Order: sequence, then C-alpha cells, then structure tokens
Amino acid sequence: MKYWNFMKHIKTYMGICLGSLLMTMSSCEPDMDFNNPLADNEATYYNTKEHLTYAVNGAYNILQRAGGWARWMPFMLNARSDEYVFTSGAAAGEPETARLSQYNVNADLGSVSTCYQDLYVLQYAANLALEKLEANQDGAFDLNNEDDKKLYDRLKGEAIFLRGLSRFYLVYFWGDEIPDRDYVTTGEGDYMLPPAEPGAIYQRMVKDFQDAANLLSDWSYEGTENEGRATKGSALAFLAKTYMARPILDGTAKAGDAEWALAKDVLWQIIDSHQYSLMDNYRDNATEDNENNAESLFEVQFCQSVETDGFNPAANGDLNDWVVTGQNTIRELEMSAPNSTESARWWNGQPSLALYNEFERDASGKIIDPRAYLGMYIPGGCNFLGKSGNWIPYEVLFSGDTFDEWRGKWFGCRKYSLDQVRSKEQSGINDRLIRYSDILLMYAECCLEADNDEATAKKYIQMVRDRANKNTEAFNTTEADLGNDYLKGNTLPTVDELLQQKPVVGRVVGSNGDVICEGMELNSVRRILKHEYSVELYWEGWRFFNLMRWYNNPNDPDQSIVLNNLKNKNALQVEQTNLTGTQVFDYSRHLRVPIPSTELSTNTNMHGNSAN
Repeated sequence: MKYWNFMKHIKTYMGICLGSLLMTMSSCEPDMDFNNPLADNEATYYNTKEHLTYAVNGAYNILQRAGGWARWMPFMLNARSDEYVFTSGAAAGEPETARLSQYNVNADLGSVSTCYQDLYVLQYAANLALEKLEANQDGAFDLNNEDDKKLYDRLKGEAIFLRGLSRFYLVYFWGDEIPDRDYVTTGEGDYMLPPAEPGAIYQRMVKDFQDAANLLSDWSYEGTENEGRATKGSALAFLAKTYMARPILDGTAKAGDAEWALAKDVLWQIIDSHQYSLMDNYRDNATEDNENNAESLFEVQFCQSVETDGFNPAANGDLNDWVVTGQNTIRELEMSAPNSTESARWWNGQPSLALYNEFERDASGKIIDPRAYLGMYIPGGCNFLGKSGNWIPYEVLFSGDTFDEWRGKWFGCRKYSLDQVRSKEQSGINDRLIRYSDILLMYAECCLEADNDEATAKKYIQMVRDRANKNTEAFNTTEADLGNDYLKGNTLPTVDELLQQKPVVGRVVGSNGDVICEGMELNSVRRILKHEYSVELYWEGWRFFNLMRWYNNPNDPDQSIVLNNLKNKNALQVEQTNLTGTQVFDYSRHLRVPIPSTELSTNTNMHGNSAN
C-alpha cells in the first residue's frame, strides 16, 4: 500500500524547500525586494501543523531523487560487491555504472557527485524541518496538548532519523572527514565549512538514531495513512548497523572496535517488541504488492506515474518539474531483466557467478534454495511475460545473438522487477533499505561476537532459513511461478545438518580450469551466517558493507581472505562477460569513493580522501 496521504503533500513542500536552498546558494543577490506579500514564503509558511508536516515530508522526498534511490544509490550500494558484474550494455551505454564495479572511480564521475549532492540536500532538508519545528511559529503546536505533543515529537523524530541517514551514507561512501551540519546552512562563507574532526560525525549519527528512537513511539504504521514513515524500529535498526560498523564509520576507530554488546541490546529491543515478522513469501520483499509489510523496517517510497515521461528526477532538467517526473524509480529498467528482444530493458548490471554459486545444491547440481529463483532470472527459474505476449522461460528470455553464447552465465535480478514488460518502464516499487530478516542475522552475529553464543546464533539463523523452507507454491500463485518445482518446500538442510555436511558454496572455476573464487566450506556457525547473509539479502545494498565490516574484525578466522573475491573480480568479470578493466581491489583506496571534484574546487577548506 502506498502512503498517498503522506506522498501527495511532498511536491507542495519541495518548491519551497528547493527554492530556499537555491537562494542560500546564490553568491550575489540584488538589493531589491521582489517578494509577493500574498504568496507563501519561508518566513510565513511554517506556522501550522499541516505545513510543518510538509517540511518533514520534503526531507523524505530527497530519498527519491536521482542521487538517492531513484537511480544512483542502488548502483553505489551494490556494484562494488562480488555479487555484481557489469554488462556489455553498461560498458557501451552507461559506463559510469561499470566504473563503480571496476573500482575505477574518479572525482569527476557524475553518479558519485549526484549522490554526494543529494545526501547533503537530505541533510539540509532535515535540518530545515527541525529548525522550523523548534521555532514552532505562532504556536502551531500546543505542546501542553497530549495529541499535539505526540505529533510534534514524531515529526522531530522523523527529521532527526533522516539526518542520521544522510550522515550514515555520507560517511560510508566518503569517510568522516567531510563537512557536517546540524543547522540550516547560512550560505556564503558557510559553504567553505572544513571537514569535521575524525570521529565527530560517528558520534552525531549515533545520537541522531538514539534521539529518533526515543521520540518515535510507534513501531509500525502498516495499513494507516502514515504507512512508510520512519518508526522506532527504523531508528533502532540503523543504530545497530552503526554500532556494528564502527571501524568503517568512525575515523578514530580501528579494526576490532565494533560495538557488539551495544548493537545486541538495540537489536533485542526490536525483536522483543514482537512488532515485526518474516513474510511467508520471500518475494513480497521486493515487489509492489505488500509494500511496507510486517518484515520491513524502512523503505524508500515510490509511486508509479505512467502518465509522465520522466523519472524522479533522473536528469538535471527534472529538478523542479514534478509534473513531468512523477515519483518513479529507474531501478527496474537498469538492473533487472536483460536487453534481449523479449525484454529490451537496459540491463546495466547482473548477478555474478560467485552469487549464483553461493546457493546450495542437490547431488545433481540443481539449486535447492527457493530464494535464488524468487530473486533472480536464472536457469530453471520463473517465467517472464515477454514482448511476444507469451510467458517464457529463462532459456527464451536470454536468447538471440550474443545471449545464446553466454546463456548459463548471464542472469537477471528479479528483485524490484515486474515479471513482464511494461509499455512504459517507470516503476513504483519501493526500495527496502532494511528488513527483519537482516535484524535476525545481525542479532545472530552479535551473539557470536559479544558472547561466543553459538546456540543462540544458530536459532536465529534457522529462523531465516525456515521461512525459505516454507516458501511454497501456496504463497506464489502468479503465472511467473506457477508449477515450478522450486516451490515444493522443505528442501534446505538445517544449520546443524549443514555443519555435518560441510558443503562448499560460492566456488567459481573458469572455463580454462582456473579457480577464480575459492568459495567457502560451511564448517562453522560463523561461515553459515555469512552464507545466510548472502543468499537472503543479495542485491539489497549490504554485501560490500558487510565485507568491509568482516575485514575489520580480527576475531573472524576468515578476516585475511574475506576480500579475495573482490581482488579477483576482474577474472570473475572476464569469465562472465569477457569484459576487462576491473582493478585489483585495494582496501586502503577502494573502501571509499572519491570526494567529488566539484566539492574540492569550490570549498578550499576541503581535501580529498584515500580514494582521490
């Protein structure tokens, strides 16, 4: 369900928000007053509960911009991992996305600059909303009234959460020596703000998520007009992520400084609330049906607008033209089904052979995990309603010309994809940023790291595997899945059975017999946890993040080999596409992406990071 009451007011606010931002960015303004005294303006607009609500709505909207999840963030979050390889279409027509996957990013790359810009716009919009809420102009909220106080606290909590989100992703991509504000920029000299001190932004994002969790009293708005807004669970989930990733988010931290006990306590609050649960159907976590469901802790909201020609906004000219752009996402067009004659999507990225081989198999070599078929277009998987008007299998979807040669090595991502062609490829599928299954796996990891408690860790890993085992045709009734034997259920062994069987997963051997990816024998609870993270959460933006965390955990016996797939990614890319140019992954350089040249050229107090 889309949160229409929430969404329909965002566009009204954005004109004021962006107009205000653009005015503060002007270096020279005429000494004349052109303001219409009857028109809305920043000084008079925010004096009602309704308009202060719009202020917060405007901050949410930044997540839908091109530098957010409408276009570039899915590439920023997924392309650098070993689950992803770029396609020939990307190499020829969208080289920016290929360069992210190749670790060949320079400071002029437009996608990186757009993400940097829009994450700072998110921080600005959140701070603007907070400034106006704290001013409470004309007593818009009666803070002695219980209902008014609850709404006021909720709106403040949402704005603080969104500011914390901007800090989380800014530091993850660019490191913590970057500008940071907890106020609305004053313009002029403030645009020369120097980098924050190392560790300062980490402390601020922790406080943001803590404060948001304290202000937000509701765990879920499912089925209400507020569906899709940040909740207490949203804030706690990102707080736990922050604690667990301290070595890569805090410039003063070192390997081994993850705050496991703090994260475990936060995660238990979420679990013990009994407000979230795993959906019966794994596929419900990446389609337009059942959005904002019981498994989802936070999503970026999209609304399909097929009557428009644009996206939201995917081009600079779309910035203020919301009538044209709608609130679509371009992810389905760029990152799902192939650019074959039956589909003709852009298909700039595809699941890697390392990911494909991560899934458990039976004695004949057939994948037995339904999550592979419910999240990818692969041999033996779902059908697709193609341009011919027929439901076709993988072998036909990936056919014609070069597809015939590479079939069996070329795949599509089914997550966030409609299983049929659209007359217009605008998509309204929400991007799920964090799910309850991730919470369960994070809790299992904290049990291992904080307490060396394998028994409890196995329990929570098993809960996630149990959902996969019970994901039968009873929950998948579409023509795409109808009659396929991957939905028969009860095909996966238990955690204890895996420990006995010790299968090797993720191994990739090249056509010439060379080992490209060694794979991993599932001979410990820790390794089974890593495996479960991969097969449950693939292409949801967390694989590279998790690899960087594990590399910074000296308590992990696999710490020295955890980056090997990234170091061998060129060989993986060549085996799957015959496309070369991927650099050998170097943690010291490729953990981050470069500070954009636009920032370095305009802010003389800034300096580059390790990637520049």
